[in-house]
Amino acid sequence: MVETDTNGNEVPYEEVSLENMSLSSVQPMLSNSAEDDGKMGDQQVENVQDEGQISNEDSVLDRYFIACQKGDLETVKEMIEARVININEDHDPVEKVTGLHWASINNRLSVVAHLVACGADVNAKAGALNAPPLHWAARYGYVYIVDYLLEHGADPTLKDEQGFNLLHLAVTSSNIMLVLYVLFFVVSKGIIDVDCEDPNGRTPLLWAAYQGDSLTVEALLRFGAYPKVPDSGGFTSLHWGTLKGQPHVLMYLIQKGADFFQKTNDGKDCFAIAQEMNTTYALNEALNHCGFDSQGYPKKKLFEKSYHAKLVTFFTPWIFLSIVFGLFTHIHPLLALPVTLILAIATNKALNKFVLTSYEVDGVAQLTLLKTPLYAGVFSGSVFLAAVVWMRKILPWTLLEEFWANMIFAMLLLAITYHFIKLLQADPGSIPAETDYDSVRETTRELLKTGKFDARHFCIESWVRKPLRSRYSTFNKTLVARFDHYCPWVYNDIGLKNHKRFIFFIGLLEIAICIFASLCMEYFDELEDRNEDYNGDLKCFWLIGDKLCAGLNFDLFTTLILLWAVFQSIWVAFLILVQAFQIFKGVTNYEFNKLKRDKKRMNMNGTEFNEIFNTTPDDLDQDSNKSPTDPIPAINSPNDQTGLNLPNTTTRRYFGTFCAITGMDQWIIVLKEATGISRNSNSSSSVSIPTNYGWKTNFKDFWLNSDKTAPLWQRIFYTPRTSKALLGGKEVDYNKLYSYPEK
Repeated sequence: MVETDTNGNEVPYEEVSLENMSLSSVQPMLSNSAEDDGKMGDQQVENVQDEGQISNEDSVLDRYFIACQKGDLETVKEMIEARVININEDHDPVEKVTGLHWASINNRLSVVAHLVACGADVNAKAGALNAPPLHWAARYGYVYIVDYLLEHGADPTLKDEQGFNLLHLAVTSSNIMLVLYVLFFVVSKGIIDVDCEDPNGRTPLLWAAYQGDSLTVEALLRFGAYPKVPDSGGFTSLHWGTLKGQPHVLMYLIQKGADFFQKTNDGKDCFAIAQEMNTTYALNEALNHCGFDSQGYPKKKLFEKSYHAKLVTFFTPWIFLSIVFGLFTHIHPLLALPVTLILAIATNKALNKFVLTSYEVDGVAQLTLLKTPLYAGVFSGSVFLAAVVWMRKILPWTLLEEFWANMIFAMLLLAITYHFIKLLQADPGSIPAETDYDSVRETTRELLKTGKFDARHFCIESWVRKPLRSRYSTFNKTLVARFDHYCPWVYNDIGLKNHKRFIFFIGLLEIAICIFASLCMEYFDELEDRNEDYNGDLKCFWLIGDKLCAGLNFDLFTTLILLWAVFQSIWVAFLILVQAFQIFKGVTNYEFNKLKRDKKRMNMNGTEFNEIFNTTPDDLDQDSNKSPTDPIPAINSPNDQTGLNLPNTTTRRYFGTFCAITGMDQWIIVLKEATGISRNSNSSSSVSIPTNYGWKTNFKDFWLNSDKTAPLWQRIFYTPRTSKALLGGKEVDYNKLYSYPEK
């Protein structure tokens, strides 16, 4: 097969062979020239000198090929209609490269369509590797060209001189969208076997593992690729994945049963290869993630069931907090502090070494304490201790004087507990995954017609068209409608169906802490009155009032619980303010953070990263891709009243890390936006929020259910039970939200 570099020179693939190759000097299985050299793009071919060149002697053919490469449809039409070019003989005299080859490798869909309509041979082989246009397009991951050629008679089973078919080349393109297309439209129909081998016995899975392409590896495994198939040298996909050293690839392979003790023809297993290629760390990381030790043997699990390990994780903070508050109550703080630090470190290590190893792990997302019930245990343990202190000490002393405050606090405790349990179990708004191949193919067809078959519009994990405002959650392993954020304090994602409950929860929590603080102060006042004989001996800092001073002296445990609760209320207050701002702006937490990241990227180089594997041809109508319906908003003028002004900031390592952990980074941006600092800054730009319909409409969209026949109180207090909700004052189905209502 022949490729073109930036000067228009043709670069043939290199013949590759892994026979007689030492592991200490393994070279890439494909020529690196394909990666280093750019495609033709819009550049004109000049001074082509390589073998298989466009002949300068034939100016007509030269002009025709350049038009095919540049996508100059008018010139192509003119030359064919004038019979200057014979569509059946439009190839160079040396390697028989046709205009269809040139148009295919340059992603010129309109030219490809016209040439095929005029009778061009879609299976014409050309170039040094005798490859059809289908292969030329597949090498660069051009899904739309591949789709068009297949729909018009291209043979997906054809092989080039290297023995590569369409699936091999789709895999080597590392474009997951093309890989999925071939899997659904070719492999699933039995046209090509998912474990088809090239002349050296290498399957597509082996190639994907060698390239370190975890997305393709996962896709092939989901379609039944067998990870233990060896090539002619005895190398399996795990051997080549170990050589590459991409941990996620190794994780997927090990989870699907790859044998790390299997040896190559020269007697080397994955451990020997990892040592020679200096990828031992990656292999050990994958083994540890999948529940094996560094020798490849299963780790001993303390708990047989993952559920039991989660229960231990959840209740550990209850014990830890009780011990810590007891230490600070009964021994000097200077001694209690180091003991607490030692206990915290020991608890952390014990959980990671003995408890987390019993968790069931699926996928490649790293299991950290943040994704365990630990923080939910911290919250529930704190509430439990506060409730115990209130019932045993505060309530008996303040019931008569603060009867209603105590009753309200009791109801708040019940309400908080109820909402907490519901949030732990709640469906955040999961969008069902698609398992029917016919439905997936239909969805793919629709996206191809509109130029939206990319990872922005198609979920590569759940195989459904991705609605606007949704995000795939690695925690719940599902696509979540109107995704807001993952909250470790409730051990769940926050999305369409539980977002309102979450706001109720944190609002009630803040009110409860305020009432608890008030009751504590009344309790301390009672302590002060009951211990008048000792008042003269009370010694406290001059900033502390008499009531709190009495608490420190007469009931230190309760005082510590109060201080802990007040400390937590500070972050809850910040969270409430940030959430309130985002609700009034009509944006979710995830969208808010995404706006910030996109702004930073644009400030870095002014260009977008192609993280969505989009290969939509330039000559295909892309108006829908550039409309405000896209999740990534467009930059607007600073005068846009629906915009959000994001300041240009430089990342400071330590301060930035602190802000990210505490959420202060969002609070700072919200504060600047609310006070108008960023709007008046010359270094900021306004980013349009397509879901901002004005604060009144945004407020109603969030708090009111879409069922207008229900009583108002139900619309306010009931959480959505279906995927339907208000947006822009209109009812929309968030599972099928592909365009925003007009403003």
